[in-house]
Amino acid sequence: MREGEQHPTIKRNGTGGSSEAHRGRVQAQGGGTEKSAPWAQEKPLTRNQGFGKVDERQAQLTPRELRDRQEPLEKTREWIERAALAGGVNAPVSKTFKQKGSKDIRVDIEVKAGQAFIPD
Repeated sequence: MREGEQHPTIKRNGTGGSSEAHRGRVQAQGGGTEKSAPWAQEKPLTRNQGFGKVDERQAQLTPRELRDRQEPLEKTREWIERAALAGGVNAPVSKTFKQKGSKDIRVDIEVKAGQAFIPD
């Protein structure tokens, strides 16, 4: 690629930043696990897309990791539902759902830019 050329798969907006203004991730962490389901897109993540990110991340877990995170996963889904009922959330958002009785097993939601969990 020649100097000054833009990579063909990277879109830019008028300010020189990425046009994917809505970014974040859902991740499972702790107990030796770090699995993430990120998003970066032009339009805000919807409620159902958010549930899909939780499902995507859940599918990455081993049976033991899943068993250890049942409660945080359920709390994550409940929080996404409440966020959608309120019209979504605006960045920055960092929310942690911990497993009772564990020091570090948890599920995290981060909205780094834009909006997320808007009603479908």
